[in-house]
Amino acid sequence: MTLTQKEIADVLGKEFKLSTRESQAVVTRVLQLIKERLVSADDARCELRGLGVFATFVRPARDTFHPVTGEPVHIPERRGVRYRCSKELKDALNAPKPKKRKRAPKS
Repeated sequence: MTLTQKEIADVLGKEFKLSTRESQAVVTRVLQLIKERLVSADDARCELRGLGVFATFVRPARDTFHPVTGEPVHIPERRGVRYRCSKELKDALNAPKPKKRKRAPKS
């Protein structure tokens, strides 16, 4: 199930007694700050404790061939974002499930 910005804003609004407009502004600003940080440099990182780390990387330029025509194609350098899950979240996702107890046979 997808969690949207609006749903996050609604929950924050109820918990902190904010209006809908105020809570949406807070969520939008937080996401804007993360985006600004990642765009700011080639080695930018955004660490959210308990959630994970967003980090930028550079995919170098390369030359390849078009699969149909066989013509050489130059692919320019590109930046991307990687996400690494925190240990806390990883452990929560992979928590062992309680074993079901077997019932004793009826006599």
